[in-house]
Amino acid sequence: RRSDSRTDSQLLNMPQMDSAKSVDIEALKAQIDAEIAARLAVEADFENHIHRRGFSIGDLKLLVKMDAASEVVEMPKLFRLPGAPAGVKGLANRYGRVVPVVDLPSIFGFQHERAAAEWLLVCGRGEDAVGIIIDSLPERKKFTQDDEVSLSQVAHPITVYARAAYLEWQDTWIDIDP
Repeated sequence: RRSDSRTDSQLLNMPQMDSAKSVDIEALKAQIDAEIAARLAVEADFENHIHRRGFSIGDLKLLVKMDAASEVVEMPKLFRLPGAPAGVKGLANRYGRVVPVVDLPSIFGFQHERAAAEWLLVCGRGEDAVGIIIDSLPERKKFTQDDEVSLSQVAHPITVYARAAYLEWQDTWIDIDP
């Protein structure tokens, strides 16, 4: 039984689609093929590059994996943690979750001029989360294997915790594991 109330004669008398308004199947197929080719090119480009989030702390340029960083916020109120090492600046409340906040210059003994606005980059999730005080908003970085430099060529104490380092123009970006 038909669900609409139109009769067969009404359906037969419906105006037919004008051929000028009909869909050009070949053009539609070409458009779909072009979209598929573009997506495949993007996926191939993604597979051929190393994608990271880059941020700075003074002159130090650091990278973390794209999925390592869970949020970036303006510096929240920190709660001091008595007896904590010098590099642990305190604890931050992130949606009811307590996150330790570290200051890498204090930990690794390098000086830098504090930025006017500091940000908190939260890396990890749950109990493994840690907040890092950073000077700039993270940006997406893309490197190739040819951009990689030997960690032995990078003179910075943080390289002990580095996976790799990459050269972009004159800047060396150090890929760390938070």
